[in-house]
Amino acid sequence: METSTLVPYRERLRTLLILYYFSEDYRNTKDPNLARVFYSEVKIQKIDFLIRYPSYLCYELLRSYEETNDPNATEVKAIVRNIFKNNEPTIHTDEMKRFFYGAYEELDDIIAFLKSVNLVDLRSQKNVMLRDVKKAYFVTSFGVEKIEDALTKVAAAQWYTDRCKLIKRYFGDMSGTDLKRRQYDIEQYKDTPLGRYIADIEDQVREKYSTFFGETL
Repeated sequence: METSTLVPYRERLRTLLILYYFSEDYRNTKDPNLARVFYSEVKIQKIDFLIRYPSYLCYELLRSYEETNDPNATEVKAIVRNIFKNNEPTIHTDEMKRFFYGAYEELDDIIAFLKSVNLVDLRSQKNVMLRDVKKAYFVTSFGVEKIEDALTKVAAAQWYTDRCKLIKRYFGDMSGTDLKRRQYDIEQYKDTPLGRYIADIEDQVREKYSTFFGETL
């Protein structure tokens, strides 16, 4: 399959799984087809960034360990080591450009496609300039069925499924604004010129890991 075909497929897959794993149950008798709801486009972008940049995810995991001062660092240590052992910063990094509010990927076409095949829906409120100001992303009952009965069993989707679960376990309670603030705390991210691809921070992660655990990655 050509790369040009794989790219939109990968983007649609990531977005669909983010909406599924980070959304909440939704029940409304007026919209019985809608099963789950997710309210923040900012959070989609920031979770997407953590999926697409394994080194930044490792950095956040190490920083989370540092902030909580958890004496049991076994899990974080193992996760970071496995990510580097599997060479994920090279294999799985999918670059994003920095825009005014940080890492950003245009979602309109992705959501439009997912909506066209009845996997998701989108509702929004508009301001006086007719711009969307409050968006609600829904996963349909059909979408939930396809994800739970089929997609989670597809080998090609397993890495993305596992990564969503990992991010949710450590950072799922954070808002999109919280995640954005944390990402802007990282100098390499913050100093990326507008419109340029955000560079990897593999070296910084190796240094932080070595400082914490006295080992090299």
